[in-house]
Amino acid sequence: MIGFIREWVDDRTGLGKVIDAMLLEHIPGGARWRYVWGSALAIVFSIQMITGVLLMTAYSPGDTTAWSSVYFIQYEMDFGWLIRGLHHFGSQTMVVLLGLHMLQVVIAGAHLKPREVNWWLGLGLAGVVLGLSLTGYLLPWDQKGFYATQVATNIAGGLPVIGQFIQKVVVGGPAYGNHTLTRFFGLHVAILPGILIAMLIAHIWVFRRHGITTPRNATGEGWFWPDQAFRDMVIGLIILGIMFGLVIYGWGNKIEPTANADGVVPERSFYDKIAHAGRDGRGANLDAPADPNTPYPARPEWYFLSLFQLLKHFDGLTGTVFIPGGIALILFLLPLLGHGKLRPLVHIASVFLVLALLGSAAYLTGQAWVEDQRATTLEKKPYSTLKDVVAKNRYDADKAGHFQDEMEAADKRAKRAIQLASDGIPAAGPRYLLRNDPMTAGKKLFKDKCATCHNYRDPEPEKPSEEWMNKEPTASDLTDFGTKEWIKGLLTNADDPKYFGLSHLKGGKMTKEMDSKRGKVPDPQKRQALEAELDSIAEWLAGHPRKEVPTEGDKSPFAEGYRKFVSECISCHNYRRAPGEEIVSGPDFTGYGDAEWIRGMIVDPAGKTRYGKNNRMPAFDDLSKPGGELVKERLKLAREDAIEKAGDDADAKKKAEKAFDQTHKIMNLSDLERELIVRFMTHDGRVVFGGETIGGAPLKK
Repeated sequence: MIGFIREWVDDRTGLGKVIDAMLLEHIPGGARWRYVWGSALAIVFSIQMITGVLLMTAYSPGDTTAWSSVYFIQYEMDFGWLIRGLHHFGSQTMVVLLGLHMLQVVIAGAHLKPREVNWWLGLGLAGVVLGLSLTGYLLPWDQKGFYATQVATNIAGGLPVIGQFIQKVVVGGPAYGNHTLTRFFGLHVAILPGILIAMLIAHIWVFRRHGITTPRNATGEGWFWPDQAFRDMVIGLIILGIMFGLVIYGWGNKIEPTANADGVVPERSFYDKIAHAGRDGRGANLDAPADPNTPYPARPEWYFLSLFQLLKHFDGLTGTVFIPGGIALILFLLPLLGHGKLRPLVHIASVFLVLALLGSAAYLTGQAWVEDQRATTLEKKPYSTLKDVVAKNRYDADKAGHFQDEMEAADKRAKRAIQLASDGIPAAGPRYLLRNDPMTAGKKLFKDKCATCHNYRDPEPEKPSEEWMNKEPTASDLTDFGTKEWIKGLLTNADDPKYFGLSHLKGGKMTKEMDSKRGKVPDPQKRQALEAELDSIAEWLAGHPRKEVPTEGDKSPFAEGYRKFVSECISCHNYRRAPGEEIVSGPDFTGYGDAEWIRGMIVDPAGKTRYGKNNRMPAFDDLSKPGGELVKERLKLAREDAIEKAGDDADAKKKAEKAFDQTHKIMNLSDLERELIVRFMTHDGRVVFGGETIGGAPLKK
């Protein structure tokens, strides 16, 4: 039956003759292992075509959708991590195989007469492969690809006369954005593959016309099928095995599983662990979403790193045009030089040239990598222990240290973005994952807006060398604000620099009353009872109470803490103040330390439920929203009125002006920025989708 079908198809289409022409190739001297590299390239390119088509079924080329679709492929699509990983490492494998194939060709002398055209086609194919690598690198639209592509296109922009034009055409305008991505996508999936396939067909056609270049002393006969085909298959399987190994080893960021409502992490099935192994870090890496507002330590992919390093040694056109262009011109002219008696000399020179080219590329790549890694051995040590290090090495070490810090910070942002994306991606685009992340943007806002007066010890600094502690704080330390330990410290020693010790409230009513109470309790047992009482109040306040007042018979810890609060603190602090109830001198403790309480403190710290006339903190509100100009105008009039009421005395006016500014100063802060700061302080890691308040329990991230 199979034979009948084969004969029928061959009779109607002539396919059998085509297959025979492809497989029954005569190989003088027999099959050789050194002939496998061209076929290996064809095998890997076939894998790239298959995996590329599969990736296209889920990829969306847009600056607000590209990263999200790649995230879906990597972490949500069944076996997407494997498909993307093979495609990612396949592109790098092709670059390596190109170098080996070029070396094999010049060793065999297959670039000389009469195979000049085939050599030129091979050079063209190498350029297209590098173009595919460059254009594909941008498609995830992550930080690494976004900034690395800028490095490459800026190099192209340095070309004389046409450089700026080429860069503008490729980028799609004056800035990198949606046009850049769609143009690179079109180049990567249509134009360059089409050119490569056409050139590959021509390359094989011309190759078959002249046959394999065999040594002069070759003996024996052989055929492509099955002798050489077997060797090609073995090498192909080895290469595929290496690619699989790289993918399975994993280079991506893991997604930490989150617990359900019952606090239990759901068990994953065996199939889920394999189909979605990207969640365990398998496959290729995905960096944080591309964001022009966030700096990144730009480096090209490793196969372009030698060109990047070359620019450190040769500035301007020398590094961008003359040296690369000169190398390309020499490679192009090699076949034309190897005629007649010059053929043996050019053959040997070609081998040395390609070896030097590959060796130089490897050396420059290694040099760039070592320079970037040098911080691990030099930058961590004080210069006094490195007496033999010259000034230049110190400078290089500082640069490397800076790069290492930037890379570590970028890695943390990438891990954070991946983790946040597992809970959902904003429709406005994945860049808002980190822009609206309390633990990223909120931390920065707190540092810019609040840490000018307050101290805060960051348990996870973005950069290992970053010391985030205010050197001259004038207000309380907000590290662990609202926790039992923080509140207990406040109740025990309010004059400590961590609390009111650096402010004008030092030695205030609270401190005096606590000192008086301790002085009246010399007995150790009674003092222990007092400490237990303070513990109870601190624990009650740390729960951010907003419940109803407990009944008389309630013996719960909440009720006990409330009763102790009433007996010790109610004379100065309100709790669930009823309408018309007198407002006392201290802040209202309803919900003390929770998001709503902090929100009120930020918007109106001088309000009657916060610090009133004792306040020195500026208010922060959105002055750009409707009514904002009216607020500023009313504030201006109130200030003028307060100064006028001070009378004609100049000192009195200055004192009134200073007092007004201390209690009524207002600074601009958008609703979104305020919410980010609030969530950062309350350790609420949920992304803010807009400036509005979002209720619910904080997510632990």
